[in-house]
Amino acid sequence: VGSHLEELKLSGKDITMIREGRLPTYLFQNLKILEVVNDKSDNFPICFLQYFKNLEKLELRWSSYKQIFSYKEAEKHAGKLTHIKSLKLWELSDLMYLWNQGFKLDSVVENLEMLEVWWCDNLVNLVPSSPSFRNLITLEVWYCKGLKNLVTSSTAKSLVQLMQLRIDGCKMITEIISNEGDVAEDEIVFSKLKWLSLENLESLTSFYSGNYTFKFPCLEDLFVIECPNMKIFSTRESNTPKLQEVRQNWGLDKGCWEGGLNATIQQLHKKKV
Repeated sequence: VGSHLEELKLSGKDITMIREGRLPTYLFQNLKILEVVNDKSDNFPICFLQYFKNLEKLELRWSSYKQIFSYKEAEKHAGKLTHIKSLKLWELSDLMYLWNQGFKLDSVVENLEMLEVWWCDNLVNLVPSSPSFRNLITLEVWYCKGLKNLVTSSTAKSLVQLMQLRIDGCKMITEIISNEGDVAEDEIVFSKLKWLSLENLESLTSFYSGNYTFKFPCLEDLFVIECPNMKIFSTRESNTPKLQEVRQNWGLDKGCWEGGLNATIQQLHKKKV
């Protein structure tokens, strides 16, 4: 019977039982979705994923992780993570990092297609250093009140498959992509991004404040809702050939467009003031 099991919810105690060999591991061979709740460990026990050969979706909730991946474990067991396509982190109030500064853990996230982070109040930054998220399609971050920016410009360059980006309720965030003292005359191309929503970001002043130019060849839907301090989109003008309006709510009201993204954001800010 067990070999047909595709979805499972485990607590920290269950994980201990499995690691101690008290549950038959053949039960998990076809598991695709795993949810872990109430784990009191400091980081997620990656080695434990060896029992889940076909896992595609991992959800971690209400646990005490300070970081998800510890370096020693991740280095040793990174291969066990490469088939995971979806990672959802939910109410991990002690979480400060997905992994520690200075670790190169590209293999951990290289096949990830969806990353969702909700209510992780102590999260300082989403990912330290500059991993490549070259397969990420959806990125959503909700109510992470300690976050100051989303990703570095070098990580942003790797988001070539990203189609949907939503940041909501992160009250400390000042810019979405952090300016690392970026050199002039470079560009970041979000070649597949169709849908971008910035909502309830009371400290946000711009999407990006450095020297890079942005290209959004596919962007059709842009929502800027309750971002009272956003005065400009980016320092240089962005290229958005398909964008026809910036929407200020989820209703059917017509959005605003002033011929370009910066001019539109400036106009919306003026109206608020």
